[in-house]
Amino acid sequence: MAEYWDIYDKNRIFQNRTIRRGDSFRDGEYYVCCEVWLKNSKDELLITKRHPDKKAGGLWEFIGGGVLAGETTAQAAVREVKEEICIDIKETELLFLDELRQKNYFMDIYLVNKDIKPENIVLNENETVDAKWVSKEKLQEMIESKQIVFSVAKRYNLFRNKL
Repeated sequence: MAEYWDIYDKNRIFQNRTIRRGDSFRDGEYYVCCEVWLKNSKDELLITKRHPDKKAGGLWEFIGGGVLAGETTAQAAVREVKEEICIDIKETELLFLDELRQKNYFMDIYLVNKDIKPENIVLNENETVDAKWVSKEKLQEMIESKQIVFSVAKRYNLFRNKL
């Protein structure tokens, strides 16, 4: 099933246009993504390993993805967590950390404080092949050894002080 994204300008104003995922953007067009940083009571962060057939396959990241046409980033965050690890979260659990504008997308970053037992995580085999809780120190080591998707590492280093 094809995914469609709403198109925005550089000021994040909706342009009354959608495109199909994979189609080209015009100059000055943006879509919206979300990323969810799950943190447990041990102050660890949940990361997932991308399926090897995906772009940046085999690298670790936080849960996230493109916001579908007509969807809010909060709705997308809830959907992405469910899709990728089969865990239900509520929009009320999302704490907005920040927004970042990149070359052709806006990224809304959310924090969710939630204890999730590893045995309750069910991976979407088309998306992820592993998931684990890591300390902030371990995550930094993984960033330095380039085991984390570059753009994810960049965002984490920009906004980690908000944890």
